[in-house]
Amino acid sequence: MRRVLLTFLALLVATLLGAGWYAYHKGFTSKWRGIVTNEFRKRGFEVSLRRLTLDPLRGLVAKDVRVYETKERKRTVAFIDEMVLQVNYANLARGKPFLDALDLRDASLSLRLDPASSRGPRIEIAKLNARLFLPPQQLYLAHADAEVFGVRVHAAGRLINPQAFRPKPGDKGVPPLALIERIAGEIAALKFEDEPPLVSINFSGDLAQPGKVSATLALWGEKIRRKNYLLGSLYVAADLRDGVIDLKDVTARDAAGELHLTGLVEPAAKTAQLRVHSTLDTPALLRAFDAFPAPDDTVFFTPPTLDARATWSLGENPAVQFLGHLELGRFACKAVIFENASADFSSDGARWTLRDVCIVQRTGEISGDAQQLPGDFRARLRSTINPKVLRPLFTGKVAETLAQFEFPQSPQLTLEAHGTAPTPEALIVHGEARLGPATFRGVAAESASTTLHYENRVLSLAPFRVPRAEGSGGLYFDFLRDEVRFDKIKAAANPPVVMFSAPKRECRESHDANRRTVSIEIYALSQRVVELTGIEPASQGLLIRP
Repeated sequence: MRRVLLTFLALLVATLLGAGWYAYHKGFTSKWRGIVTNEFRKRGFEVSLRRLTLDPLRGLVAKDVRVYETKERKRTVAFIDEMVLQVNYANLARGKPFLDALDLRDASLSLRLDPASSRGPRIEIAKLNARLFLPPQQLYLAHADAEVFGVRVHAAGRLINPQAFRPKPGDKGVPPLALIERIAGEIAALKFEDEPPLVSINFSGDLAQPGKVSATLALWGEKIRRKNYLLGSLYVAADLRDGVIDLKDVTARDAAGELHLTGLVEPAAKTAQLRVHSTLDTPALLRAFDAFPAPDDTVFFTPPTLDARATWSLGENPAVQFLGHLELGRFACKAVIFENASADFSSDGARWTLRDVCIVQRTGEISGDAQQLPGDFRARLRSTINPKVLRPLFTGKVAETLAQFEFPQSPQLTLEAHGTAPTPEALIVHGEARLGPATFRGVAAESASTTLHYENRVLSLAPFRVPRAEGSGGLYFDFLRDEVRFDKIKAAANPPVVMFSAPKRECRESHDANRRTVSIEIYALSQRVVELTGIEPASQGLLIRP
């Protein structure tokens, strides 16, 4: 009897070992896989298992798991290479729900950004370690740790009624695919020179009411690089509650300064708000992200300071309003050094305003305001900067002309403009210009003054006065008719003095789309008037046409 019992036990052990070996190496049959997938279906998930095996140390293991969007299994949402199933065998024998928990250990998870495309971009999640409990009508994530694009992610939380959640195509609660791809691409472009950033997420809510789901997010990171820009540290704290996204704090620091940002998005009210204060190296940051890159020949010796507030309306007719203050500090552009530049600004899409604009250079400053309303533009400007120091900012004829002047004292220019739009065709400009002692190609003038008026593409300098002993008159530039007109010219200057101080008169002609422009140097004009017309310089009215 004893021998029979031992033989029976040996056969039982052999059978179990054989079954275990088969279950481990070959896996369970399709019938058992169907039982497990049906259990997942009861929990609100549609999955398929390529293999279901029994590991002596870990238990029941599902391999090559696909998670589908619907029962039709036309769209794969995620792919998991391996997960351990914690089974209540007593409930399994009684036909009750038997799947108690899931364990993932160093698993890999692949999420499709577009479930409709099998070849579309994916989010690859590596080193996934998680424990998910499955009480009836609940999902309880005790913990989940993984790496996404090199970022460490920790998540935990509880959701009820998971089977009630069915996202629909075009659902406004689902972020646009393009936005998700852009975010994924930006994260992938970053390099982490220290420990990878850590993102912590905690959530809770009822998936039967997705708008009521709440979550908190915190992010910490140091030495984050993109291209040539290095961010020393980054901290982000945000909440999602009752559908409202509260960006509590974004703090970033680099070698130049720091950024503080807060915001609020209220989808129910269809509004969003954002406040920002920044002393970061903004030009370097923008260049790193290829957004509004500053010119390579512009250098900022001190970090720009930005204080701004923006409000968005997210209704059928989206609109944005923003206002703030910008101060650039000391900077250089094409070898011209400016001590400071600042302005207040505001805009609501249909109108904009620049107030208290001030650009300071060692020779003087430019100040003014500008305002654009629907059908109405107004601006004023006052300048005491020496024009010659601005020569590196220009090219061509303007640079050549500035090189021929010398201004021991900075000229003073005052302008006021108005019109329907800030375009040459619509503007009317009026102002005054006053010069102290100045020379042109070595010919000195005691001073010069004129009244400027620009309207209908005609610029008039009338009256102008250029004392050498005495000189005055009116000068008109007609850009529409390609004309230069002189009016009521009076001059006591000695023409030979003007002539011999400069090279021989030049007359240059250029053709551009059947338009002919003749440029006659001003230093030779007085002699040519006498030679060609016999009219004395004090004549009443002179017209020069191409």
